[in-house]
Amino acid sequence: MRKDRALGARIVWGSLAVMCSLVLSGCVTSRYIPIDDQLVTSAPTPTELANFGYSYERGAIQGVTGVASRGFSDLVESESKKEFDAWFQGDGHDITASFETKSISSKGGWTVLPYLLTLTLIPALDTTQAETILTLKSDETVLYQHREQFTTKSALGVYFPTPLFFGSMGKGPMQTLVRDQLARHQLALQEFIAANRAEYEQVVAAGTVEAYRTFLKDNPDSFFRMETLRRLSEQEPKQKALAFHRENLNIDPAYLVYLPDRYDVWFSGPKEMPVHEVLRLSRESDEVLLVSRIKAAGQPYKIFSSDEIDMLKEGGLSSSLIAAMIDVSAQTSSPTQTSAAAATAAGTGAPTPAGGPASAGDIAAQCAKRFAAMKMCDQVPSFGATICRSQVAKKFNHIACSAFN
Repeated sequence: MRKDRALGARIVWGSLAVMCSLVLSGCVTSRYIPIDDQLVTSAPTPTELANFGYSYERGAIQGVTGVASRGFSDLVESESKKEFDAWFQGDGHDITASFETKSISSKGGWTVLPYLLTLTLIPALDTTQAETILTLKSDETVLYQHREQFTTKSALGVYFPTPLFFGSMGKGPMQTLVRDQLARHQLALQEFIAANRAEYEQVVAAGTVEAYRTFLKDNPDSFFRMETLRRLSEQEPKQKALAFHRENLNIDPAYLVYLPDRYDVWFSGPKEMPVHEVLRLSRESDEVLLVSRIKAAGQPYKIFSSDEIDMLKEGGLSSSLIAAMIDVSAQTSSPTQTSAAAATAAGTGAPTPAGGPASAGDIAAQCAKRFAAMKMCDQVPSFGATICRSQVAKKFNHIACSAFN
């Protein structure tokens, strides 16, 4: 008998404790409803973004009911970072990615009256229409933005568990919300890239120089601009190659990224007046005065090989200017190398030893080309600029270039 009384007392006190906790905290449930009532369980990773690095920008969280805003914000950040890590696997901060949630409308205020009249037997309900926004930016330029709408429903009760008929307690519904929305954005981004690629491949199906050049002229802000330049560089003819590359540069300065390495000689020399600047000045200045300027500056270029000298001559540099650049390089070269190179530049036919690929002059030329290419990338609109800078960083990655630039 005493045991029954003790058990009954524990049940009463336990019920009172539960009632007190409900009074103090209430019972809040929530439910996530996608726009098509179906969850997106997975979506293909956009592989075109794999080589980019990214930085995370915390997006605004506005008007999502059912979970404390701070806890929901942390959940959004952790889940979106996990997703972005799968998209962007490169180094650096090529792209800034953000994922924000924004309320569109909310209704259910009228349910407060029956909630009070029934002593919370009928819960207070709130239905919110909202959207998530995925934004990818390069610096302050928006490269891609996509919006997805959804609905959340929340229910509040105190004395009765009736809110459980309208949703679930805890963060489960919000986790479902974030993961489903990110999957939807991922799918939309992949479809966007795939649609652009299909259209692109159709336009350049001929695979000719003319097809690629026409595409570049007609689509200056295309996602596939840099890929077109790469394909165009692979069309190099056996004859008149320099003229071919020069025309491509005239169409799109960012072509510099794919200019073959053998043309790096045009970027050798002091930063203030590299070889390509000497060529430009030779068209505007007196050649004798320009030779004097090169010698007076005393800044070395390199000991050009026979092939490099032929290339410089083909590009329009005179023997006297080439010889002047070789002369000022004497301080870093042996007298035999210098005199032989100068003789070849003058046309006497003496052989010139080719410089090693890792020589200081070659490294400086690579860094100068990297600097010029980065400047050209700034002229590329939209996603193309980010792709351009990524390609430059991968191609010209010598450690000395960070100091040169």
